[in-house]
Amino acid sequence: MSELRADCLSPIDTATLWPQLGRLCTEVVATRSAEHLLLNSALAATGLANLARMPRTVVLGVKRGLGYRGVLVARELDGGAAWEAISLRLARPQDDDTVSALAGAVAIEVARRGGRTLYMRIPHGSLHIDAVRKTGLTAYGEEHLLGMPGHHSHARQTTFRPGGRNDRQAIFRLYCRVVPENVRRQEAPTQQDWRALHGSYDCDREYVLEGGGAVDAWVGIGPREAYVLADGAVEGVHDALLDLIEAHDGRHATLVATQYQFDLQRRAEERGYTALGTRLICARRLAALHTLKEVAAAGIETAPLPN
Repeated sequence: MSELRADCLSPIDTATLWPQLGRLCTEVVATRSAEHLLLNSALAATGLANLARMPRTVVLGVKRGLGYRGVLVARELDGGAAWEAISLRLARPQDDDTVSALAGAVAIEVARRGGRTLYMRIPHGSLHIDAVRKTGLTAYGEEHLLGMPGHHSHARQTTFRPGGRNDRQAIFRLYCRVVPENVRRQEAPTQQDWRALHGSYDCDREYVLEGGGAVDAWVGIGPREAYVLADGAVEGVHDALLDLIEAHDGRHATLVATQYQFDLQRRAEERGYTALGTRLICARRLAALHTLKEVAAAGIETAPLPN
């Protein structure tokens, strides 16, 4: 294990970190919202902006003189059951000691704040995957990124309806129905864990397809990516959800398909979607950390022992 020390940065340190990000030019982990959270944290620390409520965020750094060898940003997911490492940057092209120090320290900090699981998405074939694994993060699944075709459906009629908070339990039942048990055990064994995982998708629009009193498909569309859950036994469900995603063409242009969604990937490729890459989903289950309360000796009156 690395002898380097990764420390949590104060809000002021986070504010002064922003101008140095150009020197941390190697991205080990870079998800959709990482830089925005870091910038907003910096602005909030300096009092330069009135910002909307943000999720709890922790920033850790490994210092090198007045600068940093590496920085990691993690955010709390919905419900507080889990956190996600959303950005890990290095000053060097490869620095396994710094990666291990940051990934190990953030797990301790997340556990201290009450989190039960730490997630991290890392590109498949990354030079840093071994350093990440040394800290207890285990790859349990893959996400295949598929680029939307240039010419696609713009149909506006759909059998999907907008989803809301009232559909969360039905969507969780769909998740339990279509996701293999070995994946669920690592990813979201409870509804609270599913809520956290759902929060990591960054979906700002959701749609559900109902049938027979249950939800047969769910589509979550975010600024950059779209996620789906679907019962493949329902006829035409994959074409219906792809039509819906394509009709919402905007900044998002990537469909995320997990390793067990074979039929979805095949149908998307038949419609002209192109493979953009694969990333590993890593998770680490954390032990609950409880600080010991201070104790004081209780005064006991002495008494003679009975004969």
